Amino acid sequence: MSFSTPEALWLLLLAPAAAALYAYASRKRAEALAAFLGSAAPAAVSRETARRRVMGAALVVGAVACLAVALAGPRFGRTLRETAQESLDLVVALDVSESMWAEDVAPSRLDRAKLEIQRIVEQRPGARVGLVVFAGEAFLQCPLTTDRSAFRLFLDAAEPELVPLQGTDLGAALRVAGVALEEAADVERPRAVLIVSDGEAHEGSAEAEADALRDGGATVLAIGVGTDEGGPIPLKRRGRLVGYKTARGGDQVTTRYEGAALREVAGRGGVYRLDRRGSIADEVARQLDALDQAVVGGERYEAYAERFQWPLGLALLLLLAERALWLVPEARRRALADA
Repeated sequence: MSFSTPEALWLLLLAPAAAALYAYASRKRAEALAAFLGSAAPAAVSRETARRRVMGAALVVGAVACLAVALAGPRFGRTLRETAQESLDLVVALDVSESMWAEDVAPSRLDRAKLEIQRIVEQRPGARVGLVVFAGEAFLQCPLTTDRSAFRLFLDAAEPELVPLQGTDLGAALRVAGVALEEAADVERPRAVLIVSDGEAHEGSAEAEADALRDGGATVLAIGVGTDEGGPIPLKRRGRLVGYKTARGGDQVTTRYEGAALREVAGRGGVYRLDRRGSIADEVARQLDALDQAVVGGERYEAYAERFQWPLGLALLLLLAERALWLVPEARRRALADA
């Protein structure tokens, strides 16, 4: 038998402290009764009441001791465990073109996309994840890593200002994602690329790049962000709204979701629509679960079983028993009073 937090056993000292506190309180109660009732004080407290007080104190002291043992985390008995490391390599290609600032999906296409990406990544704690940002060109923002804090930092920093050349080059994004996968190649790890975009692709050979990725063993998925109705494109400088994008004639530009380019690279079954309806993170996660994931570095080992539930349960039972000591006589007293 061992304890996961043996220093918590010092809390067992609270049990005798609770007993001493009870004895002190009982003495003070007796002194107060004697001062108030004089020689009639012993008759004012029935033997049954005194017995219940002693039993109640014993139950509370026992509960305190059990809670201290539970906090110490007792472990005994052996159980067989197995460690497994998820083997997926996932590169997320995030569209940071100006149209992703549109607010037809609240709070904006870009902010909503970041939230969904974070949800998907959090569901894959053992995967290596990387980030590509793209507009008219593409850059590797975060190489494949298991460091979720680093990935989150790079994801939060992804803004249109990072890519000077505006536009939407899906082909460039897929090409950079493929390079990121090859640089960290591991034949035992399945690979996937997740494109997150509003689909307004104007440049590049996206379909050919997607075919090349699939030929290399990678799965290509896509999240399409935006609505069919669309919305205006806010123009921001250092995070502040300075106006809305207009055409050469001065008319306000409306950006709408266009799924054709995404369907070309991911196929009809590989595009997930992110609009006003709600999160699609679970759907994407299920698709990633379907990929063949090998166990890397898995091993079996024996460990002590955690048994803190036993003293914790006993402590709760003792406290319930202490309450019952007073609830039952009280119910009887009320019944007699009503009669």
